Amino acid sequence: MTTITATTTNVAPSTQMRAGLALSAIVGGSQLFFLHPDIDWGESDPGVPAIALGAAIGLVSVVCAILAWNSGSRRLIRINATALIVGGLLIVPGLFVDTTAFIRLSTAALLVGTVAAVVLLMRRQHVPAPVVD
Repeated sequence: MTTITATTTNVAPSTQMRAGLALSAIVGGSQLFFLHPDIDWGESDPGVPAIALGAAIGLVSVVCAILAWNSGSRRLIRINATALIVGGLLIVPGLFVDTTAFIRLSTAALLVGTVAAVVLLMRRQHVPAPVVD
């Protein structure tokens, strides 16, 4: 009888991965600021459920980044990247609807930060192959 065991793969976080984790925590944490009630959304208010969903996804990203900082768990890093991508897709309409300049600028900054964090997180470390003579 063969036994199959599931193992979690942890890698030692590289400097590049830690930069991606820090950037993802900043991006996720900045999505929490949109819960503030005094933000001027312009003519198109996204609604409380959409803002709360974005904040919850940002919170997931922050928690995963903190937990993956020392452990290097690939599962947490993938969950973090998924949360960043979904959160980024939720804020894309902020570029195209009639809103204030602050909302457009913050949306663009969050999208650039999201792309940079995902690229840094999901980039593989190059390990040279052993040469066999």
